[in-house]
Amino acid sequence: MARSTSTTRSLLEVVLGFLGALLIVPLLFKTVTTVLKGVFRLGTTRRLIGDVVITGVTALLTREDVLDALFGRKGRTGDGLLKPPVD
Repeated sequence: MARSTSTTRSLLEVVLGFLGALLIVPLLFKTVTTVLKGVFRLGTTRRLIGDVVITGVTALLTREDVLDALFGRKGRTGDGLLKPPVD
């Protein structure tokens, strides 16, 4: 009777896990892509997602901290290079 060591058992578990992943991952990708194609084929869904994206971008761009991060802090009169300092 052959004794299996922990190394052999670990190697067997890794190989079986890898083979299982080879079988499951393509099936998962096929299922997800089929579902997404079906959802995006509907015009209403596509329009709703577009509206949500536009709303999200608008909401981000109306926040003062986001605008400061993108364009810099709001200046005061006289901060520009061509403007004279105001006393």
